[in-house]
Amino acid sequence: MPLVRLKTSLVCSSILFFSFVTVQTCLAQPVSQNTQAAEIVRIGVVQLEDPYFYLDSFGPTMAFLRQKHPEIVFESEEIPMDIPTAELSRKNFDFLISPSGFYAAHSFSAGLRQIVTRKPDSSRDPSYSVGSLFVVRNNFEGESLASLKGKRAVAYESNSLAGWLSAIAEIIKEGFDHNQFFSSVVFTNYGTPSPINYLLSGRADVAILPTCEYERFLLSRNTVPDDFKVIGSKESSLSCQTSTALYPDVVFSSFPSAKPELVRLITVSLLTNPSGMIKASWSIANDFLAVNRLFQTLNIGPYAKQEISLLSLYERFKREIFLAILLLAGMLFHILRVNQLVLKRTSELRMAIAQRDAVAQVARSRLKRLNYIEKKGMVSQLSSIIAHELKQPLSSVSNYSAGLIKYLSKTGSNDDNLREGLSEIHRGIKKAASIVDKVRSYSKYGAYGTVGIVSLSEITEKALSSIEAYVAGNSPITCKLEGSTFIEADPLELELLVFNVLKNALEAIEPMGKEGRIFCKVFSSQHRVVLQVDDNGPKIKKEKLESMRKALQESIKAEGLGLGLTIILGISEKYDGAVEFEQREPQGIRVTVSFQKKGIND
Repeated sequence: MPLVRLKTSLVCSSILFFSFVTVQTCLAQPVSQNTQAAEIVRIGVVQLEDPYFYLDSFGPTMAFLRQKHPEIVFESEEIPMDIPTAELSRKNFDFLISPSGFYAAHSFSAGLRQIVTRKPDSSRDPSYSVGSLFVVRNNFEGESLASLKGKRAVAYESNSLAGWLSAIAEIIKEGFDHNQFFSSVVFTNYGTPSPINYLLSGRADVAILPTCEYERFLLSRNTVPDDFKVIGSKESSLSCQTSTALYPDVVFSSFPSAKPELVRLITVSLLTNPSGMIKASWSIANDFLAVNRLFQTLNIGPYAKQEISLLSLYERFKREIFLAILLLAGMLFHILRVNQLVLKRTSELRMAIAQRDAVAQVARSRLKRLNYIEKKGMVSQLSSIIAHELKQPLSSVSNYSAGLIKYLSKTGSNDDNLREGLSEIHRGIKKAASIVDKVRSYSKYGAYGTVGIVSLSEITEKALSSIEAYVAGNSPITCKLEGSTFIEADPLELELLVFNVLKNALEAIEPMGKEGRIFCKVFSSQHRVVLQVDDNGPKIKKEKLESMRKALQESIKAEGLGLGLTIILGISEKYDGAVEFEQREPQGIRVTVSFQKKGIND
């Protein structure tokens, strides 16, 4: 059926203008300086075309609340009837004044709770206060709702529960399709001419009015009822006629964000004091089930069937679609950016791996060289020890054999076998002694080194680079290297010495885990160049420290064989160096190795 919506005429505009001025006068009352810090209460008002709502109900209620509670600043804001629930929740209202249909549609999703409901004086129960009335001219042929099928209808609003939606529900209840029931429908939106005047002028066959509108028209115009006829009048508790079921009127509700004490204060004020409303008062409705059933019947509000089409989906979810497009674009940009960064990082990683491999190769080469020198030093030390220990017994045996040979010669003994045996023993002893001398000669470090003026700081730096092969993760060693630390020594032997000192310190701090620290320092005094290595390893016994100082043959490690320390002592002694051990407080050992200082030109 065709639907027609009329623009508000000049007369209706005047009515709305005066109602607007009246309401705004209530809203714009001056606030004294004492209320500048007063509590602000925000009230949302669903926008209605009915000017009488603002004049008879909203304006007087706001004026009453301001007068009753001057300590509160009441602010109001109109919102459209079709506002989405999400946007309604973002308004941060404390209260809402709305038709019962709007309240029922949003009560669950927005968390609205009824405080009071408007009860017209014509109603006994606020749960059953408004409906619709079918009015025709008195010469209309027909008495039932079915007789209105195919006729021209006129009403005020298309979204009003009273005067249209309740009428549509009644038509559906009678078994008709409301979309095909009337041949045409005109909505005046409270403009002129009114639905009654449409009916009187013959431009409409039936006027669908809110309940009590018909009685108010008859009273104000002094019109006789005989000019009209009501279709489908029902018995009800309402003092006015109705053709439909009755529903609650305007609802004053609260949002979940409203303070409980504020809700109680407003509720008590509206229920216990006259608010100044015209022919109505605030009460409490306890039945909104009929409104929900009406919405379900009409498939509107929370029960609306969504149109399934690309355009409808776009209109419904255009914000989400726009955000999804932005998100997709952002993801594509992120993917491209990540791929670019991955390629860049991969290239950098390859370079870093190549550099690491090169450094590792150098470290392995140095470590291999140091291991060779260390093994050779150990062999040299062992050879020296063995040769030293064998030299004396071999000399004794050689002397005894030589003495026996001389004794036989003096005594004139003719025992050739004894003489020959002693001669062979003497020759064997001499041969063994020469072998021992060769071993002792081999054990001297100068046999494979090149002695020159070297920098102990530079040698220490090389040893630090080599010692990193023994360290997992970050190195616990911190060194301070000074210049002008020249001494006379073989650089490889000196590096082996520093390497063993640092390695012993690393082994000493193993029980400390990640807390272990080593501090080394190379500096020069007036005549000496000093390597000083401190660690914070566990405190060792005083007896062991004294043993180290005296014997200088034990390693810092309790289970060590002493070869590492022996190498340190052997190299330092070779170049007139000195090794000292000192207990640090509260724990740890300080090893100091010093050499005679040499000039770079010496």
